[in-house]
Amino acid sequence: MTHRLPLVKLSLLRPFASELRERGIDPEPVFESVGLIEEVTLDPDLSVHVMVATQFIENAAVVANDSFLGAHVGSKLDLGGWPVLADAEARANTVGDYLSIFIARANEIASSATEYLNITGQVAVFGETRTFEPTILPAQNDAFMVALGWAILRRALRDEVDPSRVTVVVCDPSALPPEFDLMHPVKGDRMGFSIRFPSAWLSASFETISTGVAPKERLDATVGEFVHSFRQVVRAHIGQGALSAAECAALASMSQQKLKRRLAAEGTSISNEIGFVRQEYARAALAETNRSISDIATALGFTDVANFTRAFRRANDMTPTACRKLQKTEDDDSTG
Repeated sequence: MTHRLPLVKLSLLRPFASELRERGIDPEPVFESVGLIEEVTLDPDLSVHVMVATQFIENAAVVANDSFLGAHVGSKLDLGGWPVLADAEARANTVGDYLSIFIARANEIASSATEYLNITGQVAVFGETRTFEPTILPAQNDAFMVALGWAILRRALRDEVDPSRVTVVVCDPSALPPEFDLMHPVKGDRMGFSIRFPSAWLSASFETISTGVAPKERLDATVGEFVHSFRQVVRAHIGQGALSAAECAALASMSQQKLKRRLAAEGTSISNEIGFVRQEYARAALAETNRSISDIATALGFTDVANFTRAFRRANDMTPTACRKLQKTEDDDSTG
C-alpha cells in the first residue's frame, strides 16, 4: 500500500457531468452533494480524494435513476476527446500501444490506483489495483473502466471482436448492463477491476479516427486540459443554433470574464473555441450524414448559407460542397 493520499484529477468527472446534462439533469446538485462545484472540473491542476470522486459517480447514478450509468458513460466516451486518452489516440498504432500509453498517462494523474497490462502466453489482462481500501463500493467506477476497456478493444477489432473470449472482474457485476453477460462477469473485491482477453488482440491495428476532412492538425492533442475540457462543454451544445459567449460561460459554470481570462492565458478565446467546435461539427455532418448544407448552417447558428460557406472556406481551404465530394471520393476509393 502507498502512503500517498489517493487522489484523482477533478477533470475526470467531466464525462459524467456531460452525460447528466445530455439527459436534461442539472449536475450542479450532484457536485454539491459531495462538496464540489462543477467549475473545478475545468481546472486540469486540481485533484480530489478519490472517495469524493467515487461518491460523486455513485450519486450521479442515483440521480439519473440508472444503475448502469458508469458502463453507459464508458461505452460512449469519445476516445479522442478525453484528456487521459488523447495521447494514446494520437500516437498508438496497435491495441497494445494504446493500452500502454493510456496506462502511463493514467498513472501520472492519479495516485489512487495503479493501471497495468500483464501478458502471459495467450492471455492478456488489463486492469488496475487500488492503492487504498475504498470505504464505499466503487461499482460505477469499475463498470466505467470495464466499458471503456471494451470500447477500446471493439474500436480496433471491429466485427472480429468476440465477447465470449473475454472475462471481466468487477466489485459489483450487477452494475454491468446485459450486453456484458457474454463476457462472463465475475465478482471481485473492492481493490480493482480487470479485463482478460486473448493476447493476440494486442497486435490489432488501431487506426486514428480521421477522414479526408479532418482538421489540419489534431488540436485536441496539443491544447491544455482546460481548453480541452471547455471544448467538451461546447461540443455538448453545438448544433442547437447560435451559441453565445455568455451561454458558454454559463455552461462552464463561470463568469464570462473569468472564462475569457482563463482562455486568454491559454492563447485562445471564447469565440475561437466556438469557431473550432463549429467547424469540427460541420466537417463531421458533411462527411457522415446526408443533411443539406442549409440545414447544417442553420443548426450552427449561421444566418444564411453564404455566411456558413465563407466561414467554412476560411477554416478548411475548401467549400462545404467540395468537402463532401472529397469525402465521397475517398469512401469510394476505400471500398473499390
